[in-house]
Amino acid sequence: MVDEAHERMLSTDVLFGLVKDIARFQSDLKLLISSATLDAEKFSDFFDFAPIFKIPGRRFPVDIFYTKTPEGGNRSS
Repeated sequence: MVDEAHERMLSTDVLFGLVKDIARFQSDLKLLISSATLDAEKFSDFFDFAPIFKIPGRRFPVDIFYTKTPEGGNRSS
């Protein structure tokens, strides 16, 4: 399983290439790629039109509170 696949890095790109090569010789290999913001069609095409599963998410209300005065911390004058 690869999570947050939209955060493209050299290491994950290499991983995807290696997994694709391995899958050619090991047909029972299963790979799960997940991301909230991924362009799923591009990954499906890269992995020979692998199936796409879309799981609807939920949104929750968020309240933001600010302090009236700045909090103490590591400050230099």
